[in-house]
Amino acid sequence: MTTITIGQRKGGNGKSTSALNLAGAFAEKGKRVLLIDLDDQKNSTSAIEAEAPRHTVEDLLLRPEVALSDAAVATAWEGVSLVAASLSLSGTIRELDGEVGSHLALREKLAAANGFDLCLIDTSPSLNILVVNALCASRYLFIPLSSKYFSLQGLGQTLEAFAKVKSRLNAELEILGMAFVLHDSRSSLAREVVQKAQEEYPELVCASMVGQNIKIEEAQVMRRSILSYASEDRGSAQYRALAAELLGRMAG
Repeated sequence: MTTITIGQRKGGNGKSTSALNLAGAFAEKGKRVLLIDLDDQKNSTSAIEAEAPRHTVEDLLLRPEVALSDAAVATAWEGVSLVAASLSLSGTIRELDGEVGSHLALREKLAAANGFDLCLIDTSPSLNILVVNALCASRYLFIPLSSKYFSLQGLGQTLEAFAKVKSRLNAELEILGMAFVLHDSRSSLAREVVQKAQEEYPELVCASMVGQNIKIEEAQVMRRSILSYASEDRGSAQYRALAAELLGRMAG
């Protein structure tokens, strides 16, 4: 199983939206996908129809007897399973902060994973012990971006956090790519932001972009991916293209 953290130190850059729709796009390509919600806002958990979980991600991280198979539940999205976020992730953070080696809790649980090809981890903007757990458990980091100026400020903080985790905790961690998933192609300023990122990180910025799209927001309200909600919409085509590009990067 290949594990990918979806992370960005600034909110409002489409982390949960990317996690959900990439999960749907990967599953559409025949991949068996596990989605783990480590964000205390619970956006991924609330936007996907799933079986009622017996155990949440809090139980998975804090209770040695709870295995990944106990926490992962089937969803209404074919090929996608979910480990749901907890209502009390702030308490989980406090408890993990007091444990030696707690940054490896998720990695240890995922080591025994069976039946999945890909694992996507949705994280919060803050660099807390849960995000460190995600990065330590992952092979790749995917960074979603919006084409607004302040998104690039968050990008710098994200890259700094990545470098620290890679040098100190997880030498195998690599950046899979960064992609503009909230892009207003009509704005000249947005086009300048994209150009600046492409110039500074030419090997990392994905060619695929996702435009701002009300259909994608509607799909989340309906607890569906854009691919099932509006299969012929441009948003579906864009997420399919992004998923294919990321799969190509992993294969390469």
